[in-house]
Amino acid sequence: MIPLNAYPAFRRGTELRIKFLSDKRLGEINQIIGIFESKNKKVVTKDELIELMRKVMADENDLRVINLVYHSMLVFYEFREQKIPFRTSGESNVVINDEWDLRKLFYMWVQKRYGGFISLEERDIAIDNFCREHGIRKDVLDNVIAGSILKGYKLVRRIEEPPRPHDVMAISNFLLLEKTLCLSNYAKIIFYNVERKGAFLKDLIYRSKRSRLILDFRFDGSKLICNLSGPFQLFKHPSPIYGEYISSVLMGSLCRHREWYLEASVRYRKRNSIFRINSRNPNIRNIKPPWIFRGHPALEKPFDSEVERRLFIMLKRMFPKCVIQREPEIIEGENGVLFIPDFMIKYGDKSLYIELVGFWTERYAKKKREKLDAIYNNGIENILVIADKKLSKYFKNTPYKVIYYDKQLIIARTLRTLISEYIEGTNSQRNKTY
Repeated sequence: MIPLNAYPAFRRGTELRIKFLSDKRLGEINQIIGIFESKNKKVVTKDELIELMRKVMADENDLRVINLVYHSMLVFYEFREQKIPFRTSGESNVVINDEWDLRKLFYMWVQKRYGGFISLEERDIAIDNFCREHGIRKDVLDNVIAGSILKGYKLVRRIEEPPRPHDVMAISNFLLLEKTLCLSNYAKIIFYNVERKGAFLKDLIYRSKRSRLILDFRFDGSKLICNLSGPFQLFKHPSPIYGEYISSVLMGSLCRHREWYLEASVRYRKRNSIFRINSRNPNIRNIKPPWIFRGHPALEKPFDSEVERRLFIMLKRMFPKCVIQREPEIIEGENGVLFIPDFMIKYGDKSLYIELVGFWTERYAKKKREKLDAIYNNGIENILVIADKKLSKYFKNTPYKVIYYDKQLIIARTLRTLISEYIEGTNSQRNKTY
């Protein structure tokens, strides 16, 4: 992901606009590809590459644009550390496992030959003598002594053939849009002509659920309307990590779906701005994600929280004959609301959905209650809610059962009783909480 200093954007009123790269840049990008190819499999530094790129883009005053293209090129190229000798020659004949081994050998040699100190005038001669005695290339030793900040790395192309200018531009515009969403604390997106049970919908909702976002999905005809947001920190500052989650959830979907509209609240330079864009924008019609060329990064963690992990283990141990699934399926409630329960426990032809509601924010709790009510009112009555006891005021008078837990999660007996009653078909009192 590109850093903030590679984010070329400008403000017009309260609306944030992005300077996407256009076809006018293709000639310059082609020259930059030539630069990277000329340095392929050679030792080079970032500063050298940037300086060569600046000569190509001499008319560009915004260094952030050059940085953007540079980071886009690193999708196709990478820096690799130079290999150091595994064994020295000469009298020492020692195994070198890493840079520290080589540095330590040199320091011991300096201590023995020069009493631990080399004057500036003697430096080059001393290094020459050390390299000759141990059979080590001088450039390798120079890089190790200089340290990782100053040394160069070998530039290596990741893919078989040089990238095409259109691909580099498509990656650049993808990274710009991704960075914009990484700075957002709220996003609304409408996908048009979405299948209600298609793979696209399932992937989008599953990724959203596992990203710890406050999310709301609903259908309006063939339109899928999505609202994604993260909680605010103290003093109403949006938590920065949730923008990254929003970006991770949406960027793949924007590339996969043909028609959409996006609106986001972006915090940029300590101010909130509105960012709007749609799939008809000519600059992003052909955006491409980096993982097409270097593999898709993992997004999800195994469990959203420690409580969820403990609950899953508890269910597996208590009901070994039952099938217990995490996030089993998408359920549709009233008014097209979509919902994925945390667990489903199944025994024979009976199934029970279990939703874990942890303590978060008031808005989160209210949204969760609204969704659960919508699911129940749409005929899905086999629901059991396990909620943090701090949220008890939001789950009063529910038509489904609620168990409250604290940090110790001492709910095993109650949980076993309720689930056993359902599996065995025993009627129990509705609206009861524990």
